[in-house]
Amino acid sequence: MRKSIEEDDNLREALRYSAAMLGELRTSLLSPQKYYELYMMVFDQLVNLEAFFSEERNKGRSFSELYELVQHAGNVLPRLYLMVAVGCLYIRSKEAKAKEILKDLVELCKGVQHPTRGLFLRSYLCQRSKGLLPDTGSPYEGNGGGDIHDAVDFLLSNFIEMNKLWVRMQHQGNARDKEKREQERQQLQDLVGKNLTYLSQLDGLDYELYAGMVLPRVIEQVVSCKDGIAQQYLMQCIIQGFPDAFHLGTLDVLLGALPELQPEVKVHAIMSSLMDRLAKYAESDAAVMQRLLEMKAFEKFRDSIGRVLNAQTDMAAADKVEMFVALMNFTGSVLPNIVDNVNQVLAAAHAALATGLSGDIKAEKQLVALLTIPLTKYDVVTGLGLTEYPILMGLLRHRTHKELASKIIHAIVDSGTRIHSVEKVAMLFRFISPLIKDVEGGPRVDDMDEEDIEEEQVLVARLIHSLFHEDPVIHHAILSLAKSELMHGGARRVRHTLPALGFCALQIVRRISSASKASPSLRNNAECEAGFGAASPDINAETTETDAEAVNIEVKAVDAEAEADVTAAAANASELTAGALLQWVLELCNVLAEVPREPMMALRMLLAAGLAASEEARVELLAYQFFEEAFTLYEEGISDQRNRVTALHSIIGTLNRCYIFGSENRDALTQNAAAYSSRLLKRSDQCHSVCECSHLSWQDDSTEVPGVAVRDSARVMSCLKRALKIANSAKQQVTVAARAGDCSYITLYIEILEHYLFYFDRSVENFTASVLQPVIDMVQSEVMLSLTKAGDSEARRLWSKTLEYIHQLKVKATGDKVVRYSALQLPSFQQDSKAYL
Repeated sequence: MRKSIEEDDNLREALRYSAAMLGELRTSLLSPQKYYELYMMVFDQLVNLEAFFSEERNKGRSFSELYELVQHAGNVLPRLYLMVAVGCLYIRSKEAKAKEILKDLVELCKGVQHPTRGLFLRSYLCQRSKGLLPDTGSPYEGNGGGDIHDAVDFLLSNFIEMNKLWVRMQHQGNARDKEKREQERQQLQDLVGKNLTYLSQLDGLDYELYAGMVLPRVIEQVVSCKDGIAQQYLMQCIIQGFPDAFHLGTLDVLLGALPELQPEVKVHAIMSSLMDRLAKYAESDAAVMQRLLEMKAFEKFRDSIGRVLNAQTDMAAADKVEMFVALMNFTGSVLPNIVDNVNQVLAAAHAALATGLSGDIKAEKQLVALLTIPLTKYDVVTGLGLTEYPILMGLLRHRTHKELASKIIHAIVDSGTRIHSVEKVAMLFRFISPLIKDVEGGPRVDDMDEEDIEEEQVLVARLIHSLFHEDPVIHHAILSLAKSELMHGGARRVRHTLPALGFCALQIVRRISSASKASPSLRNNAECEAGFGAASPDINAETTETDAEAVNIEVKAVDAEAEADVTAAAANASELTAGALLQWVLELCNVLAEVPREPMMALRMLLAAGLAASEEARVELLAYQFFEEAFTLYEEGISDQRNRVTALHSIIGTLNRCYIFGSENRDALTQNAAAYSSRLLKRSDQCHSVCECSHLSWQDDSTEVPGVAVRDSARVMSCLKRALKIANSAKQQVTVAARAGDCSYITLYIEILEHYLFYFDRSVENFTASVLQPVIDMVQSEVMLSLTKAGDSEARRLWSKTLEYIHQLKVKATGDKVVRYSALQLPSFQQDSKAYL
């Protein structure tokens, strides 16, 4: 063919060879992919042939003559390809009207009914006629050449015929090759969709023409073809191909077609695409947002989903949920202020999944995605107001439910959100129920790994600090509700969560105490509390009564047991005092003390509460009770010796910071601490603790209440003398055991000396140079004696540092201290330190 064109310039030969070349396209042996490769090779040669036809016209041969001449080709397929090639040149030359030639060609192409051959033929027609349509503003419009309606009619006619051929491919061949044919059809889908693409690009296509002519015919063809693959692809073509404004006006038509689609069509993907386009369109124009609201777009999508579910009763659970995911995203983007829409989506999803998920893992993942959207589109507090949320969560497996509950807590904690409503706190605990107690279908807490329990409950404990209200009454009601919920979790859970409750309650105590200190009248009322935090007059009677009523209203959604606790807290709102809160903390401490392996945490809570009772609430009897309980727990609940030492040091340190106690109560507590110190197992521990007990008789001045610090130098001296006796006993023990290299008792002497020095530096009565000098000399003699032993040099290094420190104090002394320090005779630490080292 190329030889006849380029060398011989022979039209007849060129037509003969071109017909033979086009005859190769009549094959039925090639797959669509291979046929496409052959078609592209032929297409490249047809370009050369069209150029040859154009040259023939320049030689005086008209296109009408050529158009008739190519019709003599022997076979229909080559004939039609040649007619399309010449016909398009005929239109471009304007020797013929575009309307007539296009109509002629689109009708003649019906002569090829083989699906593959017919699709590529019509694809060639569609591609070559692009730019030759009588579109608005086109040079081929008017003067009998047609108008936009003719252009639309041509493309629609070609589209309909191509779709029929495409669908027919599914029904050819053996049934066992069905999957292969579906793959081949999907490879050819763009040939069909090209018509809709050209339709959407027409300049003269307006909304009226689209809504009145284009969309009805396209939708009719989509629905009537009854083919899942075609319907899936063509609906996506409509949504993605045409402008958003058209979809907005024809929303009812598009949604009305969805229930009529075949069951295998992924309707959720179609709806998701449509909603996404409208949502992005609304974001770009506020007027569109208002129009969507006025036309009740959300309700239309919701009702359409209902009709689809009624029409496709066998739809997979995952596909059902995906439709609601799309609807949830739509309402969150377009109508974010209407939270009730979210609740409606959740309710509709629950109704659609009434039979459950049937173990469908994919459906469960989609359901988690659906439940996560309200937490991301809105704040968590808004999500807690969704009554349908926990109901839908109940469809999840225990493990998935727990993972979602963890996401909810992380969303609250990481964002710093505070939950300040009793009702919402009650709803929150319904959301996270698998984390706080055993639920049906899940593992029992006794069967869980300790590390897993700790990880979960630490997260819950962090959540408790996010439960807050400015009003102490409501805050206490919230914590009471939390306690009643957490107590269902068992000992292995509450050991991690109850401490958080206790320390949150102590924060309320500080707030109430701060308010009392700000008002003299309230401070007087607080000081008149009877016993352990009995009732005191209201801080703000009117406000408190209103808050109590608010609490009573909010607790209606709580379960029976929790409701009783919170209602009691609300009823006693007018009597809420720091003492009452501390009694509540004491109950938590008693519960925690009964939990195995948690006496130390209970002890820390008791001491923190005791300090708050002393320095914040200023309730002596209640503070005394906390320390009394701490000593009881120390005696009965702590058996490990290391823990006993740590616990005793904590008790002594906390007691030293308390200034509320009178002489009788303080003497009792101090004597207890000293007695327990003397009964420790190791001499070194006894010595440390007894030295610390000396500080219970000599406190620094209180920053809150000046002049109440305990100052009893005689008892201080008595404690340190007792410590010296213990150190002497430790030395005798080393001597009896014949441990020649053991110099550990020297460190005890040095520690005792440091306490002597502490009181000496503060000019405590009876702590004079004459008292301190013998202790220094004793330590010096012991250290010098140790030089003759091959023991550890740690004691000698410590003594060297101590001498250096005393020397610095002596150098820096001012005022009366100069006289006191000048009376001390120190060894030459510079020389001795080298010898020691």
